[in-house]
Formats: sequence, structure tokens, C-alpha cells
Amino acid sequence: MKIAKKQLGIAIGLLIVFILYTICLINIDVQKIGPHYSEVGFATLNQSLYNKIGTNAFWCQVTEVLGIFPLIMVGYFALRGVFQLYTRKKLLLVDKEILALGFLYAGVAACYVLFEKVIINYRPILEDGQLEASYPSSHTFLAITVLLSAFYVLRKETGMVKAIIAYLSLVVMLVLVIGRFLSGSHWGTDIFGGVLLGLTLVSFYLAGLKAVLNTKKER
Repeated sequence: MKIAKKQLGIAIGLLIVFILYTICLINIDVQKIGPHYSEVGFATLNQSLYNKIGTNAFWCQVTEVLGIFPLIMVGYFALRGVFQLYTRKKLLLVDKEILALGFLYAGVAACYVLFEKVIINYRPILEDGQLEASYPSSHTFLAITVLLSAFYVLRKETGMVKAIIAYLSLVVMLVLVIGRFLSGSHWGTDIFGGVLLGLTLVSFYLAGLKAVLNTKKER
């Protein structure tokens, strides 16, 4: 139980950092440096990074293609959950790791919808001539949330194939985060916000899962 409480403390700490970071982004050094004079927080830093990196079509394409991998992993675990429910007949008999992933994915979807409605920053480039929400980078927080949690689940299971997929998930996650930054599709602060949000969601997932597993052991 102490481990679960410690993990929960980490999750809450990361959430507080993410909220404070977002508030700072809204209020500090806000300038109209984006397309159509859209406002961007930490403008001096973001402009400096963007001037050095610019846009990179190669990395943009790479991250768009690799961005399918987290969705494949979501589908894989969803199918595992449905299969276990069908064969075991009861929801509570489905592996706790899989059930917890369902809540995690629901959290990812909720965050995506929230930040599509509550616009913090727009992208530094237009998409089909239109402004598009940029904070936090959805590719980034989706990659970290889905692939880091997948690594945690798969590395505990037996089998060479699952071990390969587990470590492949980590590699793809890192390439997606770095590649998204190099692509110039987001401001640098949007990538960092995506990293913070992804780590926050995974930390809550681990805290909840450890609490459930510890309770089960005590019984």
C-alpha cells in the first residue's frame, strides 16, 4: 500500500506541475507570433526555438506514420479485454492491468477533447489554411500514455514476442516525441506540455493499478 501511495503522490505532483505550467503558458510572455497573429505564451523562447528548427517535412511524415502505432496498441489491448470478458463471463475477471488501461484510455480521450475545446496555443503552421489547436501536443501525450503503459504491462508478461513489442513501444515513443519536436508542427512548449500530461496520466494509471493489486493481495 505504501508503494501505491507513493505513486499517487508522484501522480498528484505531476498534475500540479502540469496545471501550473499551463497557467504560466497562458500568462507569461504572451505575444502574437503565431499564424494570423495568434497569441503564444513563452513567445520569446518559442520563437527562438522555431527559428532554429523551422519545419521539417520528413519528421512530420515520420511522426504521422508512427502515430498509428499507439492506436494499434489501444486496439490490441481492447481486443484482449473483450476476449477475456467473453471467455471469463465476468468483467471483474478480466486482468486488472487491462481494465485499468480502459480507464487510462478514457482519460486520454477526455484530455484530447478538453484541449480541442479549450485552446491554449495554436500551431506555428496552418493546417489546410486553418488554425489548429497545438497545446498539448496530442501525438506526444498519446505516445507517452499509451506506449509507456503498454511497456509496463507487456514487460511483466512471458514470451519473446511480447518482450520485443514492449521495448519497441519505448523506442517508438522516444522517436515520436523527438520527431514531433523536430517536425516544427508544434511550439516547443506544446511538446513539453504533452510530455508532462502523458507522464501524469501514466502515473495515475500505475497508482490505481498498484492500489487494486495490493488490495487483492491483502485479501
